Amino acid sequence: MPELTDITWLPPWASSEVTQGGTVIATDDGFPWYCSVRPERSVWERLGKGLRGAHETLRAMSVSGIVEAIDETCNRWADRDFVHRARARRDIVAATGFSPEAVDRSLDVELGNYRAETLNRVLRRELGDPTVLDTFREDPELGGFTLAVGPRVTTVVCSGNVPGLPALSIVRALLVKSAVILKVASGEPSFAAHFLRSVAEVNPLLADAVVVTYWPGHDRTALREAVAQADAVIAYGSDTACAAVREHVQPHQCYIEHGHKVSAGVVTQDYLRRTGLDEAADRVADDVSTFNQHACIAPQAYLVERGAIGAHQFAKALARAMARYARTCPLGTVSHAEAAAIQIRRAGAAWGAASMPEGGFWCAPGLDWTVAVASDLTTFSGTGNRMVSVVPVTDLNEAVGLLRPLAPRLQNIGLGAAGAEFWRWSAAIARLGACRISEPGRMATPSVMWRHDGMPCLARMVSWCDIEMHKEARLRTSMVQGRTVRGDRP
Repeated sequence: MPELTDITWLPPWASSEVTQGGTVIATDDGFPWYCSVRPERSVWERLGKGLRGAHETLRAMSVSGIVEAIDETCNRWADRDFVHRARARRDIVAATGFSPEAVDRSLDVELGNYRAETLNRVLRRELGDPTVLDTFREDPELGGFTLAVGPRVTTVVCSGNVPGLPALSIVRALLVKSAVILKVASGEPSFAAHFLRSVAEVNPLLADAVVVTYWPGHDRTALREAVAQADAVIAYGSDTACAAVREHVQPHQCYIEHGHKVSAGVVTQDYLRRTGLDEAADRVADDVSTFNQHACIAPQAYLVERGAIGAHQFAKALARAMARYARTCPLGTVSHAEAAAIQIRRAGAAWGAASMPEGGFWCAPGLDWTVAVASDLTTFSGTGNRMVSVVPVTDLNEAVGLLRPLAPRLQNIGLGAAGAEFWRWSAAIARLGACRISEPGRMATPSVMWRHDGMPCLARMVSWCDIEMHKEARLRTSMVQGRTVRGDRP
């Protein structure tokens, strides 16, 4: 058997007693990987103790130093020839079937988020002064001082096959000085270990605070033990996968869940007139095609306001744009099951389009993309793989009515509108429950500052300690202000 990629990362401080011994696992389509770190039930507690020790090391680091190390790591990944990126690309292609260019574009989007300027902005947005993670800082509103304390250990359970996505939770946890247990997804298990190897080259202390491993979804014992080591738990995945994690979470643990979500787009006639049909179509093609439409932020449908440029005309332009995108960045290969699902969805979409006066159906000769005009959103959620419906709507009220059944899962809306019309549509979409609105063409590139699923991601992970109504706090405040106060006067 040829040498297999090790999908795990174990810090040097964790001795061989922590491992169960190497095992070979298979992804959903049967591709084999080597898993060298499979903690037995008896060693999870020792592993957790070691990670809590690593957390103490993180606490002694400045948040600015952590940001600098993450920035330097991602700066190296910006080079497509960087050795760890090249290996990750090879392995992600093997795991997912994405084309190499689709993987590279996905990594550019994902890792481009974690540069110093952006990380400092998200820290300021969510915590005010980032140095509250380092020491007590004056809080004028409190009349005292405050300190933010991150979890000692965060357990992350990943799902899906979006390239680079595990970096998001690793970065967020390290920013609040939390050690990490990360369980990779069988759909794409290789990226996280490659990323940690590159982190170790930049700052070994950060990499020492992360364990990357894998266990099958049916292994409830491993899940329970991994969750038990944590102060915070982050779960990604389907309703079933998240429920399996949730049942092991205790009341004292912070729990953050990113379950199944759906996204869509809306374009008005005014936007199409201002932007131009071909440019608008190119932007929507980017939305649909990035991450091969496997991310929750990617739209499965675009609603088009009726008018001079009808849904049929827009869908035809979108089909041309999808073809242009695929020429430079093809979909890649898909499993037999996914290919069958695409063909079944295509048949249903073509039949539905044929029954509409303004209907239309376009697809690549292969499986690279599919565009269809549809009467509603009943076939909205599917398998991804660059399949998009274009739905005509008369006005805002009809658009909201079509989106309302999706409200509990609605995440990301690409809104093509301008002026007062933009604000009117935005307010209606926000009240439906969407947590992000962007311009078409930017749906798949959210900043890390976005409140993911409507939640403040860093602020939700920390707890706070306030110093108030204390003489020492008043003395310190006076010293900071350049005054000297004696006694215990208020």
